[in-house]
Amino acid sequence: MQFYDTGAHHQQEPAGGHFNGWRAGHPCRRRWLFLLLLLSISWTPAATLAQDANAAHTQYTFDVPAQPLPEALQSYGEITGVAVLIDARLLGGLRSTAVLGRYARRDALQRMLTGTGLIPHFVENGAFTLVPVGSVVDADDALPDTTPVITPSLQEPTRQRGARVIQRSLEQALCSAALTRPGAYRASLRFWLTDADRRIRAPELLDSTGDTQRDAAILRRLRDLPLPGLPADLPQPITLLLLPETPGATPPCRSRR
Repeated sequence: MQFYDTGAHHQQEPAGGHFNGWRAGHPCRRRWLFLLLLLSISWTPAATLAQDANAAHTQYTFDVPAQPLPEALQSYGEITGVAVLIDARLLGGLRSTAVLGRYARRDALQRMLTGTGLIPHFVENGAFTLVPVGSVVDADDALPDTTPVITPSLQEPTRQRGARVIQRSLEQALCSAALTRPGAYRASLRFWLTDADRRIRAPELLDSTGDTQRDAAILRRLRDLPLPGLPADLPQPITLLLLPETPGATPPCRSRR
């Protein structure tokens, strides 16, 4: 996932389906992403905070210094394999607290968010969203052996539903070929959607997977990919990160191999 600091400037939609405002190293890289919906989707369906108490108590080694909160959350996702569903506009100007040592996922996240005015709301498949302190508490959302967590804002269900649709559709597209099968590589992606039928258009890799053939194959499989059920009001463009498989996680394409 690409996370950056404040100073956002909204980019215009590409003419003819091509977006030319961002390239690796482009000076506007730090500005426009903060106005987007950023989705970090990790392929670890079996190791969820809500469903697997053992996973919730597994300790991870953190060496994450105090830094802009978006960058700290990126490191958190990479270490734990937990999916991060964030409206990036919440994060502008916030800094994390350092997390150094071994912690369970929840403990590390709470420490990281100290002083930010944000707390986590855990959703399906181990993902979490961030919402401001003071939101309504929903005891039904409490995790095993944890304090209750808060209910999301009205926008959160839209983001959560969008994340599920995107993950399901991308998994179907990428798992069907060994070269593009998620789990062995990291890829930062961005794409726009067609207005009429919610298909992916103008997909781009923001960072190479390290294999040019795989890069090309991923883009071929994503181009014109339908995303049935995707909420109509999901902000665009959509930027997401596919993370490598974490130790002990269920293989992302197990059911398709």
